[in-house]
Amino acid sequence: MSVADYCEAMEKDRIVVNHEYQREEGVWTPYARSYFIESILLGYPIPKLFLYTKFDLKTRKSIKEIVDGQQRSHALLLFYKNKMKLSKNIPTIQLREKRYRDLDDDEQEAFLSYSLSIDEFSGVPEDDIRESFARMNANNISLNAEELLNAKYQGEFKWFIIDLTRLYREDLIKAGVLSRRDVVRMADTRIFSDLISIFEDGFITTKPTNIEALYKRHDREFGQAMEYGRVVAAAFAAWREFDGGSYERLARKHIFYTYLAAVISKQNGNNLIPDLSEKQQGELARIRTMGLTLSALNQSLAQEAPDADLVEFVNACSAKTNVGDQKFLRFAYLLAALENEI
Repeated sequence: MSVADYCEAMEKDRIVVNHEYQREEGVWTPYARSYFIESILLGYPIPKLFLYTKFDLKTRKSIKEIVDGQQRSHALLLFYKNKMKLSKNIPTIQLREKRYRDLDDDEQEAFLSYSLSIDEFSGVPEDDIRESFARMNANNISLNAEELLNAKYQGEFKWFIIDLTRLYREDLIKAGVLSRRDVVRMADTRIFSDLISIFEDGFITTKPTNIEALYKRHDREFGQAMEYGRVVAAAFAAWREFDGGSYERLARKHIFYTYLAAVISKQNGNNLIPDLSEKQQGELARIRTMGLTLSALNQSLAQEAPDADLVEFVNACSAKTNVGDQKFLRFAYLLAALENEI
């Protein structure tokens, strides 16, 4: 069904919400709705909608109930009726802050003619619908921690992380930091949330609960988005210039975000990373005297018996990698090497 036909049917109450299945309207944030509409305007696929057709024997008319897809349907109707303006932060610059009426003719046609994929249940009892959903979901792969966060949170921080993955995923795939499967399972979001965790909390031991706390803390408002986005962009520009994946063993996910933190620290001093403890300052001073290079650090990760000076770094890259002390050591060695070379 085209978006035009679908929205017209909702306006005339031929398609309605089944509140037994659906949450209340407005669960999505304005940015989430904007991102969804932007996807349609750009022609990207969206998930199926599921409708249940009931027949009113008195009026001899059918009514379609939305069983799955209320938030998507609500966003479509708001934009269709000019009651929604696209966010100023969506990726496509020419679509920012536009309502439907502000689109040019080609963009309006792209929206109205977009073909929605719909599965429709008709002439079956509701028990069969519930059984159908149970069977469709029975073989689903369980969501990993990153996918659960993406499903649970719709606030500014989640969308900031999504934007970072969109901007830099091809760089990370090319460098071997990520595989295509990593991107599909949203492992790229963890790289950036771990990086922001260092900005916010320093070198703490990170568990899923710590990362979720970060999402929750900034779910309603994330005022640091512009500043963090700027320093990450500058760090990636520098990384592309001096590395870009040439140090392949430093491109493991759990190493890379501390590597990026080291680049940012070198570029910005201690303006973003919380003050180091006295012990950490002493360790960093010691490590800075070693004359390290990125090449030596990269090579040490391939050796069965690395140089004695680098055993500490190798251990920090291979065991208990989410532990705060190990994260700091990776950062310190990488920062010292960057300061010697760049």
